[in-house]
Amino acid sequence: MTRKCFCLAAVLGILAGGAAFFPARAEVTLAVIAPKSGEYARAGEELFNGAKMAVQEINDNGGLNGEKLDMLTIDDRCDDRLAVSTAEMLTLLKSKKIGLVIGPYCSNRFEEIAAIYEKGKIFQIVPTTVAYDAGSTDKKGQILLLGTKAQMSGDFFQFYNRNFAGLKVGFVYNDKPEEGYAEVAKALYDEFLRFGKSKLLKFYTLNREQGGAYDLARTLESDGIQIAFVLGEREETVNFLEAAKDVQPNLILFTNKAMVPPEAMERLGKTAEGLYVMALPGLKDSLMFTENLVNLRLLGIEPRGLEAYSYVAVKLWGDLVREVNGFSYEALAKAANSDSLKQKWSEFLLHSGSIGASKYIIEEYAGGGFKQVY
Repeated sequence: MTRKCFCLAAVLGILAGGAAFFPARAEVTLAVIAPKSGEYARAGEELFNGAKMAVQEINDNGGLNGEKLDMLTIDDRCDDRLAVSTAEMLTLLKSKKIGLVIGPYCSNRFEEIAAIYEKGKIFQIVPTTVAYDAGSTDKKGQILLLGTKAQMSGDFFQFYNRNFAGLKVGFVYNDKPEEGYAEVAKALYDEFLRFGKSKLLKFYTLNREQGGAYDLARTLESDGIQIAFVLGEREETVNFLEAAKDVQPNLILFTNKAMVPPEAMERLGKTAEGLYVMALPGLKDSLMFTENLVNLRLLGIEPRGLEAYSYVAVKLWGDLVREVNGFSYEALAKAANSDSLKQKWSEFLLHSGSIGASKYIIEEYAGGGFKQVY
């Protein structure tokens, strides 16, 4: 069996038995594509839950344009081939009327997948993604919200340039292609090069087989590195953070907040003091999200993490459907570029020629908690 056939068969199995449907009597289906296992399983769970909250709220209020919604959750396992096959199968699916796709969250073939949905005339909203090239080209019938992984590079450089200009930086990363950090490295190099500071930046791979965390930490010390920006799998990232601080107590450390959940911070202990983390902006502090947050709290729901992002994605799509009074792909694609959308949802919109990208925030860990510093 060829790889493509295998993936198509796998997706058929997911659609037939491994997906969740809610509720059965609906006529319009939205599909949420995210991982249910592996390193990003928690992010996937939050994205599924947020979309489900929005679907429930819409259905409890009579549906969308008089039609109830159901929700199909698909586990693409952060596998590029499955993500592509999922897109192909959803465009061919006849048993359900797919009105919206939310995701994918972590595919390195993001543009290829977006082109499949565009060709199949399925509207796509991406609440957030770790795909480096998301938004590099505009796609009809696609809306991107919030930040991509590569935006960390630009925001890291801006913070570095304001606070640590002149210090030598080591970008320490897992270079496995599926992680996508090599593309973040490229974006980071481009930023340093653009401002004539490329000589201050050096790259190091975080692969376990290359000698261990302490050997790498000592290499950074001998190279005179004063700041380390670390991105890898959670366990290897925490291992290196520990080793780096042990070898160089004054080393300034940055990582992604997803790499250091509460249990990791507990393990790091005093080592975590002064750690900088990069994170997507929290929607709870957004004035635009306040009304939705109040409604959810009245229902006894407090959004966690990415739940708010996928919740907003469904609500935005609902606004578009009401604006065009239907589910026509062409009408929705046109409305996606309307002034009314830009005015109401501009805070959340990432791409298109006219909307500026949302920024990552940076927090510093001090005195037992994180405080936003950028």
